[in-house]
Order: sequence, then C-alpha cells, then structure tokens
Amino acid sequence: MHKNKALIAPLGLVGITILSGVFLMSSITSATDNTDVVDEVNITVPISCSMEGTGMNSHNANIVNGTYQADIGSTTLKAFCNDEEGFAIYAIGFTDDEYGKTVLTNSALGSTYDIATGTATSGNTSNWAMKLATNTSATYALTLDNGFGSYSSVPATYTKVAHRDSSTDTGTNATGSELTSTYAAYMNQTQPAGSYTGKVKYTMVHPNTAPTPTPPPAPPPAPASSCNTPVPGVTYMQDITSSNKATILGNMTQGNAYYLRDKRDEEPYCVSKLAGGNLWMLDNLRLDITDSTILNSLTTTNTNVNEPSLISLKSGNRTAGNQYADGAIVQWDSNNTTNYFNRAAANAESKNTIASTTYGNGSGKIGVYYNYCAASAGSYCYNAGAGTGNASYDLCPANWRMPTGGSSGEYNTLYTTGYSSDATNFKTALSTPLSGGFGNGSAVGQGSLGIFWSSTYTSINDMYYLYVLPSSVLPTNSSNRSYGDSLRCLLGV
Repeated sequence: MHKNKALIAPLGLVGITILSGVFLMSSITSATDNTDVVDEVNITVPISCSMEGTGMNSHNANIVNGTYQADIGSTTLKAFCNDEEGFAIYAIGFTDDEYGKTVLTNSALGSTYDIATGTATSGNTSNWAMKLATNTSATYALTLDNGFGSYSSVPATYTKVAHRDSSTDTGTNATGSELTSTYAAYMNQTQPAGSYTGKVKYTMVHPNTAPTPTPPPAPPPAPASSCNTPVPGVTYMQDITSSNKATILGNMTQGNAYYLRDKRDEEPYCVSKLAGGNLWMLDNLRLDITDSTILNSLTTTNTNVNEPSLISLKSGNRTAGNQYADGAIVQWDSNNTTNYFNRAAANAESKNTIASTTYGNGSGKIGVYYNYCAASAGSYCYNAGAGTGNASYDLCPANWRMPTGGSSGEYNTLYTTGYSSDATNFKTALSTPLSGGFGNGSAVGQGSLGIFWSSTYTSINDMYYLYVLPSSVLPTNSSNRSYGDSLRCLLGV
C-alpha cells in the first residue's frame, strides 16, 4: 500500500485518497476442453479519518486577583482513523487569527495587559496553561506526548500532544479515541479586570509518522475600506447560529457593510443585513477547491454539506455518462465535461481580481466560477437530463446556504419587494459585480453580466439563477448546470 502526503485539517478531517486493493479470483474448469475462465473483482477501501470536538468556545471563568484556578472548561476530542499506521494530534495557540501568539488578550485594554502562557500558580506573573487527559474507557487508547498529561504552556508552534500507532474503528457504534482538554490560569494582584481571550487549535494528521503541520499564513486584511467593520460579537461566518442570530442581527444596521471571515481559508467577506432582515454576502464566494489543502479541510461542521456529498466532492464520482463530477482534474475541457470546478477565467485570472464593473459596498472580486456539481458541494451531480429537485447542500459556510430562485425565490423577493424592482438600488444593495461566467473552455461576459446560482430546480438540465446586466436585473433566469457561475450565500439559520 502506498500512502500519500499527510492530510491536515482542523478538527473534522476526512482524507479519502488512499486506496487499498482487495483482489478476489475464481476459476471454472471446463469439462470438455480444460480451458480456465477467470473472473476478477477489485474492491477499494479508502482511508477515512475525522476528529470532532464538543464543549468548545465556552470556557469561561472568573479569577480573582492573586488566585489560581485549574480545570477551566472541558473539551472532548473524539478521533476516528482507519489508517493502519495511526494518526497524531497537534496543538497550537493563537489569538485574533495570529498563530503562535499564545497570550490571552483584552482588546479593550491593549497588549500591555496580555496574559502570557505559563504554569505558575503564584507570584508576580499572570499566566494560563493547558492540560490533556485520555479517556480510559475509550475503545482505542491514545498516548499523550510532550508532557501534556499535566498543566503545560500552550505551544507557540504546532506540537504533538497525542498519538495512536494503529487504526481505530470508524463505525458509528465505536467509542473511538478520546482526549479531554482543560485550562488553568493564575492572576497576579495587579492584573486589570476585564475579559481576556485566547484559543488553542487541535489538528489531526495521519499516519502517525506524518510531518508536523504548518500553521496557516496570517489572514488577509479586511476586504475593503467600504466594509472594514467586523460584525459585532463574532469573527467567522460559521459562528452565527440559531441561538445568537437574533442578537447579532439586532446589533447590525440595515444596509451597512460589515465583514466576516470564512473558517475554511480565512478569507474575509463583506456582508450586509438587507431589506427583509436577512444577512447576505456582498461578495462572490472564492473558496478555491482546486487547492487540495482547502478541499481536504472541508467538513460537515464548517461547510453546508452532509457526509455523503462531502465524500463525493473530495473523491470525485465521474462515470462515462456523468458530465458533472470529477474531483481529480482541475480544468474544464472545451465541452465542460471534465470537471466541476475552476478558478476565474480558466486559471488565467486570480480569484481576487476586481471586476471591471462593480456596485455597492462589496469588494467587487470576481471570485471562483463553479458548475452546479461544485456549487452544491457534490450533492447535485446528475447526468444530463437526469436530475430533478432543489439542492439541499452547497459550498457555503456552515449555517449559510445558496438563496432560492424562481418567481417565489429569495432573489426575486429581494428585488421586487425589498427594492421595488429598482435595478440600481438592488444591484447597489447586493453589490453584484459584472463578474461574468465560464463556458466552452473560457471565461465569458466579464464586465457585461453577472450570474449567481440559486438552489432551485427549473428543468432537467437547468437551475434558476440571478442574472445582472448593466441596465437591468433578471432574478428568474436559468442556466445549464454544466456552466460555471458565481456563488453567493445567505445566512440560513
């Protein structure tokens, strides 16, 4: 069996590119001429590894000056991996998207009063630490590394904290390998009051002997001067849930531009609460799934997709008659039959190129063109003439989704009701660049039109989309699923 490079992803991870072959042979001997007839069956079993965490984003404690408190919060990490050579779990501290910055920060007070990582329980230096414990009742035991069985400094670089040398069961009834993290902190007598925040990221790699992962680069700056205000109370698109949605939207002014980041690649996106009260992206999605690291980082917790569709998206499911799915090749051919995703202008232009004609407060970036199999995250990949129904999943961040289309869809409602069918006001509010599309082997229409997928079925080959022209808006048009169009997301919780 040959192994590929280590797959690296935060928490949820499925690496399904390594195949082992099982060969079954049977023979039948003829009674008349002694000629053998051999039948061969090949069965492949992909590697599937994942890690999930519960209890995260909720570690809060009140620590009085001059006191020490241990066992703050509790996160349980559960890992499954059928790689026969096992897997490893790494940890790294970060603050405000800066990896390797292991301090607790109070943004209101400034860096002078940061709380550094450390294990002191008294004295003049405030500090915080982390500790890990294995679940002794778990079916597949983990081994702790580098002394993290007791309170230790939060690592400033990716550091191995636990590993397993052999595979675990991926079955739904397996207890799996479990790891629990807790935190401790000491506050000296002069530490100013306030709320201090820091984070620890846990990452799985496999096999156990895989190289140490590399921290992601520093995040890009805010998208544009027109939307350089963060959404109050959250950093990432995936952080808005049904429980905090009302509070967050209540703190936003309708029509104003804000920004959020996508956890999957740290890209910032302009967003706005528009007429009707929904939160819309003002930018085209530019998630580059031709990048294997980004593709392999997609999980059901950071993307609006279920597990079967995710497997389809990552592994590809092309057959001779399926023109919508192939995850192995990164370029469409002239008939759009070879692949289901492509970067803007057939990779000739950057996904961050600004469209020549833009409206409103969005960044105006062209983004990535997706055919419908890619836009639906591998969930809507039918042969020509074989698909019916609406798309339930897509490449939008978790808790977001494609808008609905057609006469009763959200695009048309926003246009006709929210902005009284006024094309200029609508285009300005939604910030629709004339970003063009992709068809017949090249980018087309840049500067003259914008095409934005919806989730709604219209015919055996087509889906509804929003069509924007310099002087008009057509919110109920439709397009063949094989063409590459832009993708917008709407908060869906």
